[in-house]
Amino acid sequence: MTLDAVTTVASARPLVVLYDRDCGLCTATAARLRRWDRGGRLELLPLQDAAETGRPALAAAARDLPLDAALHVVDESTGSAWVGGDAALRIASVLPGGGAVRPFLGVAPFRWIVGAGYALIARNRHRIGRWLRLEGPVCVVPR
Repeated sequence: MTLDAVTTVASARPLVVLYDRDCGLCTATAARLRRWDRGGRLELLPLQDAAETGRPALAAAARDLPLDAALHVVDESTGSAWVGGDAALRIASVLPGGGAVRPFLGVAPFRWIVGAGYALIARNRHRIGRWLRLEGPVCVVPR
């Protein structure tokens, strides 16, 4: 996807970020994203609610993707979905300062490094959440 395509998508419709509401680190990250997203470019939705939204792209994601295994970002206008490190890069590209990330979206070594870092964190997300005292009902992200 080109820089122009990313810019157009970002301005046309919010990207849907599917996060695990049962994970303290995930909900804390979603809360932080909500604060950073001053432009309304992201819609944060617990993955547990994706199937019940009545929205075709999200229902397809819930049906076809292993949502509980990694972060997913869905662009409902195109039906595209990004997973793991690619999803994290997609999120970063639409947040304030995202222009610094956009040139690297198509650079394979950069994406591999981000993907490896994301995978390491994802595998240990519950442990990290406990270390940071983020597990439990105190971390619910308001809608």
